[in-house]
Amino acid sequence: MRIITRNATLDHDKVSGFYAAQPGGAPKPGVLFIHHANGLTSEIRENAERLARLGYGAFAVNMFHALGAKGEGLMGMGVELQKKHKDAEFLKAIADGWNYLVAQPGVDRKRTAAIGYCMGGRLAIPFAADNPQVRAIVLNYPSIRDEPPNEFKPRAGYDTVRELKCATLLICGGRDAVIPPAMQQRVMTGLIANGQPVEYHFYHDAGHGFFSMEGENHHADVAQRAWPITSDFLERYVADPATAQ
Repeated sequence: MRIITRNATLDHDKVSGFYAAQPGGAPKPGVLFIHHANGLTSEIRENAERLARLGYGAFAVNMFHALGAKGEGLMGMGVELQKKHKDAEFLKAIADGWNYLVAQPGVDRKRTAAIGYCMGGRLAIPFAADNPQVRAIVLNYPSIRDEPPNEFKPRAGYDTVRELKCATLLICGGRDAVIPPAMQQRVMTGLIANGQPVEYHFYHDAGHGFFSMEGENHHADVAQRAWPITSDFLERYVADPATAQ
């Protein structure tokens, strides 16, 4: 299936990121990708293209560019940026990415979801909680630590999940030192409490960041197995017109 891709820039589009979709303006569901601490890396672009081939409009927003970072080789920059910038600034960048996505030809804002990785998964939670138009979220090893709210991160993810009004897919590993199994269970308790559809997939031998091909914890086998779970979840809760309200 032929797809088109393009890079959005701050100068031209008021937002930075990567868009992929099939050509034409036929109605289509949308997915916003929210990247990890290593930035908008190759596997996120590839996954956006994979969803485009399935009929989605997919946009991967570059939060680092929105906060003033330059270039593409931004491995690990998220750690430092989260010490300098408050969540509200990241959420503004995510909202700009969402607005860009739903403005693309054919993208159905009633059938649009978000996928987050690491810090992007953590930030997807308050974004979805505050924006009930988000149909579903996929949280890949969200960086939710056992720490109280603070000036930079005023809302704890393990509590904010209780505010969600959308379906959630949580995918984590048993060797994740950032969101270890005990915290995963705490997050799941909150997700169950919100009364929305929730699914949890646990890979005992995977560490934090197993999707990231540039990261030290890349686990190709788990990434390969987790992707069909993600696409199936999106098909059921986002792509199916019956889910739109």
